[in-house]
Amino acid sequence: MTEAQPSSLVRTLASALWFPMFFIVGFMVCYLLPFHAPAPHNMPVAVVGDQAAQHLDAAFAQAMPGGIDVTAVPDEQGARDAILQRQAVAAYDPADGQLFYAKANGSALMMVLQQVFTPIATAGGHHLALVDLAAAAPGDVMGTGLFYILLAMNIPPYITVMMLLRAALTTRQKLLALAGVGAFASVVCYFAALSMDVIYNEPVLVLIGFLLTQAVAWTTFGLVPFVKQFIPGVAMGLFVLLSMPSSSGAIPKELVPVFFQALHRFLPLGQAVDSMRGVLYFNGAGALPAVLGLVAWCALGVLLVVFNQLRMKRKKAADPEAVTTAGTYEHEDDSEVVVDPAIEAPRPKHHHTLAGTVRAAGGEPVPGAIVTVTDPTGGQLAHLVTSNSGEYEVHDLPRQYVTVVVSASGMRPAVDRVAVRPGRIAGYDFVLEPDARRHRMAGVL
Repeated sequence: MTEAQPSSLVRTLASALWFPMFFIVGFMVCYLLPFHAPAPHNMPVAVVGDQAAQHLDAAFAQAMPGGIDVTAVPDEQGARDAILQRQAVAAYDPADGQLFYAKANGSALMMVLQQVFTPIATAGGHHLALVDLAAAAPGDVMGTGLFYILLAMNIPPYITVMMLLRAALTTRQKLLALAGVGAFASVVCYFAALSMDVIYNEPVLVLIGFLLTQAVAWTTFGLVPFVKQFIPGVAMGLFVLLSMPSSSGAIPKELVPVFFQALHRFLPLGQAVDSMRGVLYFNGAGALPAVLGLVAWCALGVLLVVFNQLRMKRKKAADPEAVTTAGTYEHEDDSEVVVDPAIEAPRPKHHHTLAGTVRAAGGEPVPGAIVTVTDPTGGQLAHLVTSNSGEYEVHDLPRQYVTVVVSASGMRPAVDRVAVRPGRIAGYDFVLEPDARRHRMAGVL
């Protein structure tokens, strides 16, 4: 085969390498940027007493603009309620130097709070006294165990969708498989975490975990026909690159830039973290809105799937050939795979494409026929085998005249010269006649 045309080589490389390049840049922007130097951003803190609150608010505004948002509470009980109702991540009582917090929100947050309020307590003549109102489970020492449990429910659904796209299954079977994988993940992760004391025994967490798996799985599945070959970037961008730094799982959301804080309440992983923490440590505070958010993502996925199914049914009714697929030289065994055109990620549209069917004189398709395409100098441009239905498809041909030779065992070869033009030349069929000489020689032998 001759060397590929420069433009074809560039398109091939771009098609093959865009995702790893996207991933490299995404990790720098979505991980290094928010995590390299955690610092307070709009951190809600309650302070006992109006005057003390105003004084600290002014001090924080000067020392770290936009870092800490101070609200006043009347007494110590108000400080405790602010934490337990998740209205603040910390509450300070200047009368005795007590700092109320919840370690369940993450050890990183506790360390930052201690650094911020230790000099304040010292200036007031007190030794900072830490009061933990919501300790993490015994096996979750750093307060990040919940995050790693949820990762095992957040990433596999996306991978499952990618694996199922080429599976020999119907749409219904694929959707049932997504539900089955989600149920398996939520149950296994729950009991594994329970056995390691990373969580407390709250069976409703299984349901929340299942909602997370289906939110990711169904939305990714439903987006495939619309974003096509870009589904890896779209799904990984939404459910991994943007979700993990904004989830408040590994690093509390109060310590990441405002952009990621804003995403926290809208992306499924953050909603799962919020709802599970609410159930485990805060008597359900903040859990319901987060669960409803997961339900909304599931509903979006269902709507995308249903809409596309209806769209493809109308398209197929209007043109029965519109959703058929053909074997190509990139995937010679496509005919062995039952492709679901309503969900299968379509191949990218190629310029200068030649496609058709090879049939015998009686009209039956000829599988395994060899199709060879050469340029005017005789250089080979493509060499492929027809599918079980006799179909072939050649991409990225040069815009010029090419020679197409089709051959099959026991048949006379067919040759034609084709003027390649931009777009897709479909229906360029060949009919192979029986080779009478070979039949006569076989009879003699």
